[in-house]
Amino acid sequence: MSSAYDSKNEENFEAVSRAIDAALEKIAKDPSIPATISRLAKLANVHRNTLYFRQWPKARIEEIKAKRAQQKKEHAAAKAASGSPEKQLERSRLEIIYWFTQLQDARADSASQARTIKQTAAARDYYKEENQKLLHKINEMHHENQQLHNMVDVLEQEIASGQRKPNR
Repeated sequence: MSSAYDSKNEENFEAVSRAIDAALEKIAKDPSIPATISRLAKLANVHRNTLYFRQWPKARIEEIKAKRAQQKKEHAAAKAASGSPEKQLERSRLEIIYWFTQLQDARADSASQARTIKQTAAARDYYKEENQKLLHKINEMHHENQQLHNMVDVLEQEIASGQRKPNR
């Protein structure tokens, strides 16, 4: 009876090993699939602990990660070295033209904003001065109005005391 369980366990172990190996091959072939233990566990339909108990899947994941990193470095180096000096020179010229244009636009914007600020400051000063003139005029009128009220009060008192007859 023990051998029946052993053979069944052996079959299960082999089936899980094949599923893990197939999932590892899929991860190795497709760079869009993340090379992680969690992703491997999902693809192989096993629990993560199953993978941790077997050391070889973790080592293989690390190999895949290292291989991808190396490919990425090689791709970047090839891309950098792929252009001929003439092409690189032309790209540099185009980039210089782009940044020069950006600089010119920024300077034009700065000059325009400086003019606008000057105009706004001049308008502010003008209206402050006008405000002061009008406040002074209002104060004079208020003072004149107060004098007229005082004169009316004096005339009303004279009329009330009989010293003066109203003009009509």
